[in-house]
Amino acid sequence: MIDASRKVLSVAGLLVATSLSTTSLALADKISFMVIGYNEPGLGEWWQKLVAQYEKNTGNTVEIVNTPAAEYYSQLTLLAATKSAPDVIIVNANNVRELTATGTLLKLNDFVGRPGAKEKLVEGAWDNLAVGADYYGLPVTGRTLELIYNSCHLKEAGFDNPPTNPDEFMSMAKALTVRDGSGNVTRYGANMVNANEDPTYEMLLMWTIAFGGSLTDDQGKFLMTSEPVVKALTYMKALYDEGAVPRGLTETEQRSLFATGATAMTIDGQWQFPFIEKNNAANYDCYKSARHPWSGPATGGTNQGLGINASAANPEAAWAFLETAMSPEMQQTFSDYSPYIPYGVGALTKAQLDARPYLTPWAESLPTASPIVPRGHEDEFNTIWPIVAEAVVASLHDGEAPEKVLADAQAKLEECCGE
Repeated sequence: MIDASRKVLSVAGLLVATSLSTTSLALADKISFMVIGYNEPGLGEWWQKLVAQYEKNTGNTVEIVNTPAAEYYSQLTLLAATKSAPDVIIVNANNVRELTATGTLLKLNDFVGRPGAKEKLVEGAWDNLAVGADYYGLPVTGRTLELIYNSCHLKEAGFDNPPTNPDEFMSMAKALTVRDGSGNVTRYGANMVNANEDPTYEMLLMWTIAFGGSLTDDQGKFLMTSEPVVKALTYMKALYDEGAVPRGLTETEQRSLFATGATAMTIDGQWQFPFIEKNNAANYDCYKSARHPWSGPATGGTNQGLGINASAANPEAAWAFLETAMSPEMQQTFSDYSPYIPYGVGALTKAQLDARPYLTPWAESLPTASPIVPRGHEDEFNTIWPIVAEAVVASLHDGEAPEKVLADAQAKLEECCGE
């Protein structure tokens, strides 16, 4: 419950308040926090707990600017342009570079360099919201995609263990696909998003990593025609042509198929388990998790973090808010409110893992997750993914050769987003 003394503002209200007076922002005992879904169940409850803990620890007060997810970035951009952005804001890997380019975010190197600060998060966590050697945000929630499988279906097909590499995944997906007497599929072996949407981009990235490659090099140069990317799309096409994965369905539709038992394996997030329990409670015990079926990293990274406005009146008070967020006390409660994985060292307690053992693969993979958005192209993702997804769809749905569609994609990416 929000304390009666704490103001909860809309963006319009904040703009009006700022235009009337900036006195409150200069007070040492008050900070403002722009947040997504503050009053919503789940993560919103954790944000409320964080605010209450910060106020208790510091004696400061927090002014909440509550924003719907769909409107957050546009409203933040408006506030930043008028120099009235709140002191603490939500950032993610997709927008951190653009926010630093506009001078919105405060560089946190001096704060992160204080004794004990960096060590509170798992190794590599701070790099998720860094630009070059500079840190601009505290990663709070992370995600990767890992293997989820219906162990009952695997056992029925004679498999004791889930696949651990692409060859095993392919052979098992074929073996787990079931057809009726007319040849119609009654159960697919695996999910693989292949509609014209951004998860299709991530599917290609995943299998590219599985074959030892990347969609870009360390300097951000696109590698769409490289051998690993060609192998990845050729692999996806083989799964698709075999009929072992649903054709043309959206990610949401494929998730529903898996949750209800019409698909045997998927590579997805841990949030699938509550969805399965809700939609297929009778068979929930059949569903298990494992690490992704390749030896390289998973795809993923930070989906919500905390940054400090470069114009914050009291950066120390704002940093104290971030310190509270990364404290063991707050980190160890995170998974009680959110299906995402926290970055704090020891954040998942034994009791939490005992209650939800399926979380283990995600917790293990998060520190080394490969960013979904290519480094150096964070502000171009909405231009990049449609080009990549279009190439995948052209090969899978229209039968065009992987080499051709990837060469076309390479040319388009160089034209729109090259150096």
